Amino acid sequence: MTSKTPQSSVRPYPELKDNEPTVPQFGVLDKLHGTWVNWKGGPKGLHTTPMPSPGTSSETVFGVFHFKSQQYREQLTFTKVNAPVRNRAGSNEQFNGPVKYETAIIDNNGDLQHFENGMYLWLGDNTMPWEENGQYQNPRTMFSRPSTVETVAEDGGVPVIGPGEQGPQFVPPHSISRSGVIPHGTTIHLTGSVTNFDKEKTPDAPERPEIAKLWEQPYLSISPTMGIDPERDLIPGSLKKPFWTNLPRDEQRDYPGQPEAHQGVNSARAYFLNIFNYDQYGAKFPYTVQPNLLLSEFNEDLNFKSYDLIELDSQHDTGVQGATVNNVMIERYCRVVRMRHRMWLEQIIIQDEAGKDKIIDQLQYEQIVDFEFMFGASGETTQWPHIQVNTLRRLEDIPENERYDAIELPEEEEEEPVTKPKAQVHHMNHKAK
Repeated sequence: MTSKTPQSSVRPYPELKDNEPTVPQFGVLDKLHGTWVNWKGGPKGLHTTPMPSPGTSSETVFGVFHFKSQQYREQLTFTKVNAPVRNRAGSNEQFNGPVKYETAIIDNNGDLQHFENGMYLWLGDNTMPWEENGQYQNPRTMFSRPSTVETVAEDGGVPVIGPGEQGPQFVPPHSISRSGVIPHGTTIHLTGSVTNFDKEKTPDAPERPEIAKLWEQPYLSISPTMGIDPERDLIPGSLKKPFWTNLPRDEQRDYPGQPEAHQGVNSARAYFLNIFNYDQYGAKFPYTVQPNLLLSEFNEDLNFKSYDLIELDSQHDTGVQGATVNNVMIERYCRVVRMRHRMWLEQIIIQDEAGKDKIIDQLQYEQIVDFEFMFGASGETTQWPHIQVNTLRRLEDIPENERYDAIELPEEEEEEPVTKPKAQVHHMNHKAK
């Protein structure tokens, strides 16, 4: 043993000074700024959506549901707000980097299917001990704030606190958060972090993003609560449809040993048979079962220079959770209980019109929203995954002859034009006082 007291690795962040910082740190979110779209000749987005069937209710036994899947195209715009957002926490202060987002989605017929807006926040990439010249430390996002003679006098600190005191340092468990408003009646809040893969910096990094293995359960549109078993109900390593998908509902059999009452139309396979045989709106097997195959298949022939993976979730194993908050009808009849989001920000190498190598950006995402409605056959709650996947590129990287028309929301216009005052930029006042 040693008589010396070990030095703690948790040391204070740099102390906040007046007018610091004056600009925000966006971290990896800096790469999002701009408009991302689908393009002619490129892949479309695809969603899978289970819904309560007409005539059912929250008291209906599991098994009757309506399934819809379709291709879509999207216009996703990110806008950096160049003003740091200050959060005061006493001994610490945090400055968020805000990036607004707005998306609009239409189907193959041009009909509006979804719109949403919200915000991504860069919370900081701060670990302990913090690094003076860390990757995301200029400008810094975290500061220490000890008490001073002035703050003690102004805030009535005596006898609770005196000058020069400081509490524990807060280390952000996540570097990114996303909040969003969905017009169906749900508000989401997700948190997570980013991982970078660069061939030059990490030669052993995978050649391309590893989206998922074939029939990997967490990414299927059929959850275990629906009675699915990928090893039993799918063909391992094969994209062929299983034989049982060609049988009618009343001839379905799950596996030996199941009670006769759970066979035929009451079997688990009969419940999700329509997902395997779905063929509408540009959506069919195997993508109705595992939508992210569209992402990995498109990437097979691409040359990647680097990519960042952002992973966000409304649920975490420990610590502070995110949230999905529903309005009354959604909460009662089709609860949104969890949302997972993966986004790949990729740099790919293509050839320009002159045959020379050119680096462009590509954005791919997968988001899985868990619905709960009706009761499970075992008395447990059934989860129904609603999945969206898409591959987008920056509008400016797409040749004009490959661009679709812009998507505009059908917003009501003023009957009479209103003269607007001249725009003026107002910066946030983040002085120490």
